[in-house]
Amino acid sequence: MEIPMRKFSLSFLCLFSFFLLAACADNPRSTAQKFTENLAAGKISEAKQYATEPTGKLLDFAASLGTLPVNRDFRFTFISESVKDNRAKVVYREKPEAEEQTLDMVKVDGKWKVDLPTGK
Repeated sequence: MEIPMRKFSLSFLCLFSFFLLAACADNPRSTAQKFTENLAAGKISEAKQYATEPTGKLLDFAASLGTLPVNRDFRFTFISESVKDNRAKVVYREKPEAEEQTLDMVKVDGKWKVDLPTGK
């Protein structure tokens, strides 16, 4: 039985589109990964795109003090994610053998953002 090329191409295109959209999805895990990877690379402006406004100000302040070291060995290792309404927590490790760390997330205008505690 031979599958017509047109049917195969359409099926392949649909499957490819699904995976592309899933990879680009705005979810707590992908936002946390983009934030932490940019922060570790010293890309503060890029990291701020994935952060709440108060978190962005905190990053600017820390950068002005020179307290944000670059970590070229950083590897985001996802552990878990919990979502409740417009809040989420993402647990990850910087390396497979490192301690677990948790990022608080909040949904702002339909997009997930990292919300670091500001001490207020």
